[in-house]
Parts: sequence; structure tokens; C-alpha cells
Amino acid sequence: MIPHIFSFPPPIPEALAVLLLAVGIDLILGEPPARVHPVVLMGRMIGGLRRWARPTRWWGVAIALIVIISSAAAGHLLMGAADHIRLFGLSLGTLVSAYLLKSTIAIDCLLETSREIGRLLEEDFDEAKKLLPALVSRNPQDLTRTQATSAVIESLSENYVDAIVSPLFYYLLFSPLGLGVEAALAFKATNTLDSMLGYRTEELKDLGWASARLDDIANWGPARLSLPIIALASPSRAGEAVRVALRDHGATPSPNSGWPMAAAAGALGTRLEKPGVYVVGDGGRDPSTEDVKPALRLLGTAIGLTVAGAAVMLMLLL
Repeated sequence: MIPHIFSFPPPIPEALAVLLLAVGIDLILGEPPARVHPVVLMGRMIGGLRRWARPTRWWGVAIALIVIISSAAAGHLLMGAADHIRLFGLSLGTLVSAYLLKSTIAIDCLLETSREIGRLLEEDFDEAKKLLPALVSRNPQDLTRTQATSAVIESLSENYVDAIVSPLFYYLLFSPLGLGVEAALAFKATNTLDSMLGYRTEELKDLGWASARLDDIANWGPARLSLPIIALASPSRAGEAVRVALRDHGATPSPNSGWPMAAAAGALGTRLEKPGVYVVGDGGRDPSTEDVKPALRLLGTAIGLTVAGAAVMLMLLL
């Protein structure tokens, strides 16, 4: 009998198959319907808990723990149940795992939304303003065309970490323990908590405190990892990406978002600014609408490097 290690083609580790399937689902099918989207369900859970919670830090800690643990546990139970069913020669558990992992990443959505807003910034600024809230949180009515362009590039680079690097980082980190998808779901729950509760308003400054701090901790490593990846994605300006990131990463209120933003600003040679809040890439030129396409190429390349790097690491680790 031929030993298993000499079989051809060589067997693909399940964690790698799940990663490749998840990316394929994202690029080909896009986002699933809201009624079966795990992240939408996380959001509904957070909204329900928020309605009856008191505005205190302890309640915020409780909500964060409930949402994070239940999201990971639900994924674990669902994958375990599906493991016993086979479909088209594949374990349904593999397909369910890929679906759940896909729900934590948003490659196609991020790139296509940014591309469409970039097109409208050139062709119809009023329509671009209507679509901007899909990508950025600031009031689009107050923005000039230059400021709106900057906001798109800032959000594209920041969400590169939130929507790709971080979930894949935790998937990779915990896959050797057989808990990669659960870890990615736990991260996504943390990130969703921050996006819904992590604001410094009177209502949420205490209730959202734990969510904001946990998100800062969870994104700490991935945000800094984004710097060498963005530098590699722009070899002709890698030095500038590193220089500007090391200089300006602390300009943003967030301890993490400044790293990918400043790296992108350096790679593109532009100045990125949220008026009255921060400036990164100071000394670079103001961005024009024509800079959205180079930004998409830069971050698209960075995403490709991230996925490829994760795949190689899984082959080496498993």
C-alpha cells in the first residue's frame, strides 16, 4: 500500500480548504442574505441586549462576553453538527466552516463599494455623498470632494485590517488548535460590538467601554502587521510607506487605525485628513478623485498578499 504522504495530488489540510473556499465564496457570491448572515445576527443580538442593559461598564462587559462567547460557541456547534453529513463528496462541516469564515471577511464588498464611490466622486458628487455612509461614518454633506476622497482611502485602508487581516490573523493563529473559525467569529463579534457600542457619547461612553477596549486589543497585532504587507504591495514606495507609518501612526484617536492609513498615505504619496481630528501623510499632496484607483490597486494587492501568506502559513503549520 502506498503511504498516505506519497498520494497525488497531496491532501489539502482542511483549514486551507476552508480558507480557499471562504475566499472563493466571497469573490464569487458576495455577501449572503441578511436573514442568514452571521454578522447581522450578531448585530441583532447586540441591539437586543442593549435595549434592556443599564448604561454601566459592568453591563458593557457582560454584553461583550455574552456576544463573543455565544458567537464562537454557536459556530462550533453548527460545524460539529454538519461534520456528520456529506454533500458532493465533501463534509458539510467543511462547507459550513467556509461559510462562517467567509462571513468574517469582506473582500468583494469592501473593494466594490470603494470602487463605486470612487467612480461617483468623479462623475456625480451628490450621488457619491449618498453612498458614502456605506463606507464612512462622518457626515458626507459637510465634505468637499477632496475630503470625501480622503475619507474613502482612509476607510479602505482601515477596513483592510478590520475586514481581512484581523479575521484571517485569528483564523491562522488558532487553526493548529482546531479553533480557527471560532476565533475568527469571536474577533468579528468583538469588531461588531465596537461598531455598535464603542462610541464616546453620553449614552455609550460606559456601556461601550469594554467593546471599544477589546476591539483595540484584538486589532493591535493585525494593524501593525498591515504595515509590512502594504509596503510589500507597493515596492517602489515601500520606504515611504514605512517612514510615514512610523511617523504618523499615532495621529489618529484609535491606537490601531493610524498604521494602515499612514502606510497607505506613504505608499500613495498623499495627505489623508479627517478635518479637526487628524492628518496623516502631512507633506504629501491632497488626494484627488484619481487617487481612488491607485488606492484600490494598492489595497487589492495587499489583500492578495494577505490571503496568499495565510495559505502558505497554513501549509507550513498543518
